[in-house]
Amino acid sequence: MIVSHQHRFVFMKTLKTAGTSVEIALSRVCGPDDVITPLPDEDEELRRERGGRPGQNHESPPLPARVHEHIRASKVRPIIGREAWDGYYKFAIERNPWDAVVSLFYWLRRYDMVDTFERFLTMPNIEQLATRNYRAYHLNGRVAVDRVLRFERLADDLAEVWRHLSLPGEPDLPYAKSGARPSGSDYRELYDADSVELVRRVFARQIEELGYEF
Repeated sequence: MIVSHQHRFVFMKTLKTAGTSVEIALSRVCGPDDVITPLPDEDEELRRERGGRPGQNHESPPLPARVHEHIRASKVRPIIGREAWDGYYKFAIERNPWDAVVSLFYWLRRYDMVDTFERFLTMPNIEQLATRNYRAYHLNGRVAVDRVLRFERLADDLAEVWRHLSLPGEPDLPYAKSGARPSGSDYRELYDADSVELVRRVFARQIEELGYEF
């Protein structure tokens, strides 16, 4: 998560949506008073290489409470205050749920936390992914950000946000957290009729709002 007082924006970071890459790009334009949540060591190294600021101002103090990278909107608003929350441009990223679930599967398998996709579907991770991402940019069941960027067209959407905020330079997205998933794989290959419906049920709110299809 990033709160830029310098450029008056709030980036709410969702899971499995290239959020780390976007966070690294945004941290390059942040100032010393902006809030930037820290990343794992390998990602912080990439951020340093790309000229971004590391995690800063995310503890308490200076904030009333500590913030973390995937914090929900209901917790951010009281921490940064209603004036900033209401006045700053807020954005998040969402992804086709069936694709996001496959991305999470390969990420966990990279660390030997799961073996087969079928077994993964019985674990609580899918519902956790849906809930955490929904809460990142919703308040009281309503979208609480000014824009939800689509992972499927992220470069173009982020470039539009960049221009809207008059940020210096270009987004120049790095490829953070890559390599866990086979190159060129199609998420549809792992699904059958039952698993398609499982994801449809778990992510029903996002699918209804954003019109995603399998």
